[in-house]
Amino acid sequence: MAHSFPGRHVTAMPHEFDRLVCEVQKHLGFLKAAGCDGVYLSEKSIGIVASWEKTAPVEPDRSSPASLGDVFDEYRHCRRCGLADSGVGSVFGAGPESAPLMLIGYFPEPGDAAAKIPYSGEQGELLTRIIQAMALDRDSVYISHTVKCLPPKGLPPNKWEARACRHHLVRQIRAIKPSMICLLGESAAGVLLGGEVPFALRRGKFHDFEGIPVMPTHDLAYVLAHGSAKRPVWEDMQKIMKKLEEPA
Repeated sequence: MAHSFPGRHVTAMPHEFDRLVCEVQKHLGFLKAAGCDGVYLSEKSIGIVASWEKTAPVEPDRSSPASLGDVFDEYRHCRRCGLADSGVGSVFGAGPESAPLMLIGYFPEPGDAAAKIPYSGEQGELLTRIIQAMALDRDSVYISHTVKCLPPKGLPPNKWEARACRHHLVRQIRAIKPSMICLLGESAAGVLLGGEVPFALRRGKFHDFEGIPVMPTHDLAYVLAHGSAKRPVWEDMQKIMKKLEEPA
């Protein structure tokens, strides 16, 4: 199952939070058009904003488990950040809903939206070779990103955009229920696992997300730029293979 769509203009707002975000964005757009170039913040307000950085991300509601299609339908109407209206496009993910392994990068490559699959370029070719070396194929695993939309001008998403999109990633994981998750890169690991743990202490070790073993490894762009990273990445994948073979 692959989901991809260009810049969106959707009026339906299935969730109160998304509706409120949309209204705030409209009001800010009005102020900008009126010539306002900023707003005054008191010391107290600045302190509140600073505290947001230390606040754990709000988890999606777990009371009613959703199918992957339900998660996608909610995401189509998302207005949690401004990337949805950038017009660059987005890639929700690709793979079977029952995939035992989920591979998650940080954000899509520029050509992913046109190809309608995540990791469509040079990084994707490397990922395909890695998956095949694990005696698997791309159609048997689920591939996605922590941030689904392509940022404009090729810039990486900022931390607020990543925090906003984490909602959809968590619901995506809960719908797929993989036996194992592999996080591709420091940024992807930071979004899902949270905290400020150095990547060197995370990479190559199993962590836990809601009972699912999680293995962070190097970002594929880093591997392409640093050939020496190929060995540790393969060692991480061998650990995943061994873990997948263990009895449930």
